[in-house]
Amino acid sequence: MRFLCLHGSGTNSKLSYWLSAAIRYELGDHHTYEFVEGTLPSPVAPELNGMAAPDDEFFSYIDLDDLNTCVSSLVNLDTYISEEGPFDGIMAFSQGAMIAATYIIWKMTQNAVLQQDSPTFKCAIFFSAWGAYDPELLWQSQLRPMTPLLDGEAIHIPTAHIWGQDDVSSAKAASLSGICSLRTRQIYVHPGGHEIPGARMNAAVKSSVRIIRRIISLADELAYRDRK
Repeated sequence: MRFLCLHGSGTNSKLSYWLSAAIRYELGDHHTYEFVEGTLPSPVAPELNGMAAPDDEFFSYIDLDDLNTCVSSLVNLDTYISEEGPFDGIMAFSQGAMIAATYIIWKMTQNAVLQQDSPTFKCAIFFSAWGAYDPELLWQSQLRPMTPLLDGEAIHIPTAHIWGQDDVSSAKAASLSGICSLRTRQIYVHPGGHEIPGARMNAAVKSSVRIIRRIISLADELAYRDRK
């Protein structure tokens, strides 16, 4: 599969590549990954203090104090996918996971029939997600987190949800999992915090990869069924 990859707030594509290395290694070399960097300069993420080089530049996709950046991020992502795609799946961390989830929902609101028959992504992998926001309200400069109670199952492709038991975003990550199809979602809570499991978390890496493989297999099964 070809994956589009989005990093978190206050990081960059180089760090995202490094932080996801253990997961990608365990998944094997029959997948490819394309990392897309944010455009807004940002202070380094707190969890990366001491890990990043002092002369590195760090970026975010959005500024929640300026909701126009939320709209721009969706439009920019859509343009990038149109020009550089197609992609089979999306792998995203933290703020990037929020952008990815909101984008998937936005595309569904634009054309539900098309997205059901030929979705932009066959599957999605969310690490420590910030949740998702109602994309239609973003265009009205309103920020409303989507919840299972209010929105039901808004994402219908196979999804993997991975976060830490000490994750500052655990409630948001759990809420996002709740608006994804119960039939095609997989959840794993690892013993860490706001991070992608890495080499020092061998058991968590293997458990994460196990559910990622499940959703990839499910996506392939659904695509095969649709072709018949």
